[in-house]
Amino acid sequence: MGITISFRHISHDEGIKRYVEEKIAKLQKYIEIPLDVHVVLTIERKYRHRVDVMFTIHGVVINAHEVMDDMYAAVDKIVDKLERRLTRFRDKMKMYREGKPKRTAASQEEAISKIIVTRTVDAKPMDPEEATMQLEASGDSFMIFRDREHGNICVIYKRKDGNFSLIETLGKTA
Repeated sequence: MGITISFRHISHDEGIKRYVEEKIAKLQKYIEIPLDVHVVLTIERKYRHRVDVMFTIHGVVINAHEVMDDMYAAVDKIVDKLERRLTRFRDKMKMYREGKPKRTAASQEEAISKIIVTRTVDAKPMDPEEATMQLEASGDSFMIFRDREHGNICVIYKRKDGNFSLIETLGKTA
């Protein structure tokens, strides 16, 4: 765990630095990956002690701050707050992982795709424009046809953006 501590409007104090490092290090037990934690200790208006903590877990940025009259109390309070957040995060990750099926050799065999229905399609000769009109009229997601000009087998399908794409085979087939 990497802990970076910055002091703003306060003199560098080894006692509070050790205290913060000791308390923040306890957060590591809640997650599997090592944390890089940034802590900023600030005194505002000569009496407000503010602690800001920021770190990232799996791409999620977690920020927390606490303002109190005593710096040690503010550190204790922010650590409690972060422990609750990390516990909640860990529980959500655990539920997410339990919801996914386990990847074992037996489950991989079951996950292999199987052909359920086989159909023979008569690829009628037509132009791509005519195939586009017939595809729109039919409401299907794709159409197979033979290019009238070259005799190639073609597939036309409607894209998510509303346009059409054409896949054309090379060479003439029987």
